[in-house]
Amino acid sequence: MAGKSLPVVNPVDREYWEAAAKGELRLQKCRACGVLQFFPRAVCTGCLGSDLEWVPVSGKGKVHTFSLCRVPRNRAFMDEVPICVAEVELEEGVRMVTRIVGDNRDQVTLGAPVTVTFMETEDPDIKLPVFELA
Repeated sequence: MAGKSLPVVNPVDREYWEAAAKGELRLQKCRACGVLQFFPRAVCTGCLGSDLEWVPVSGKGKVHTFSLCRVPRNRAFMDEVPICVAEVELEEGVRMVTRIVGDNRDQVTLGAPVTVTFMETEDPDIKLPVFELA
């Protein structure tokens, strides 16, 4: 059975993962049209421009939708059930697919306020941005 996989850092998302390792949530913002976007891309989703910068965001948002998984497909996640996979809408308007963590993760509701936190992994250079109920 496979273990937990980790992201493969590449030049497009390197700054995202470096910020996360420091406990900071940063997203790309287009200098031409101002669009804020997630997930990291080589071009802007608004104007297809390539002049992107990394900006810190609040890390606060609300649950847009979610699903609770009580039987994971990978046994490596058995100690983490129930796993709450969610789409979180940040205060800045960007939506992220992520996880809700914490002892009360099985009590999540639509619209619930959440705050980012960073989950340690086997790789000290990779911390996963996840959210807790606020």
